[in-house]
Amino acid sequence: MTHNADAGLPTNIQASVFTHLELSHITSALRAQGVYAGIKLPQPVVEQLVFFAHTHAFAADRNPNLLCRYDERTQLEASVDHALQIGSFRSQDCPLIQELITDPGLVAIATTYLETQPTYIGSELLWSFPTETNWQQQIQAAQVFHYDVDDYRSVKFFFYLTDVDENSGPHVSIQGTHWGKTLMHQIMGQRCASLPDQKLVDRYGEHRVVTHCGKAGLGIVEDTFCFHKGTRPLTKPRLMLQLQYAINDYDEIRSYR
Repeated sequence: MTHNADAGLPTNIQASVFTHLELSHITSALRAQGVYAGIKLPQPVVEQLVFFAHTHAFAADRNPNLLCRYDERTQLEASVDHALQIGSFRSQDCPLIQELITDPGLVAIATTYLETQPTYIGSELLWSFPTETNWQQQIQAAQVFHYDVDDYRSVKFFFYLTDVDENSGPHVSIQGTHWGKTLMHQIMGQRCASLPDQKLVDRYGEHRVVTHCGKAGLGIVEDTFCFHKGTRPLTKPRLMLQLQYAINDYDEIRSYR
């Protein structure tokens, strides 16, 4: 990939699978709100990733020793005597995800927002299942408000691969919380996940809470310092792809690399 020496941006952005990317609009929204929803993953790409997720084995509840395919989930749940919460795929097993990691459009967004050449630090293709869970399980599955401290600057892309409404596990953000946190929340860092969601909502304002619903293909880009969470699906499984870029790679910071 070649780069423009003045802007530091990929010169082959036209080769991206994403069309009509308004970099200035996206990055302005990110700087102001910490999150932008509106990137569109083309339908053929969505279909290929969904096909992969239905035909390859995932790590049940991220346990690499407990593998099954989507259509085997019921049998596995019966054998282990508990319902599965999530199913995680290794992104390196999917060539299409490897292509998306270096997509010029995504790299351009990350470059513009981070103001430097970004470093890819992790990705995950993930099923979330409609399962009754306790608070500790929700924390482990990032289904409570938290922010990520993977680097001093980082950005993450979330792509819905199934239609998502309020009952099927939408991503939720507390806009504008990528800066201006209370001193206590800065000190706590990722331990903020141990706080009740409502306590954070009360502190930063209900008006800042945005629930992102949309059709398969909807893309959300977020500053990882912004408080966010995935919600537990209530009616049907949700399939989502996430890709993350930062300035530095501290290696093995995510188990799903």
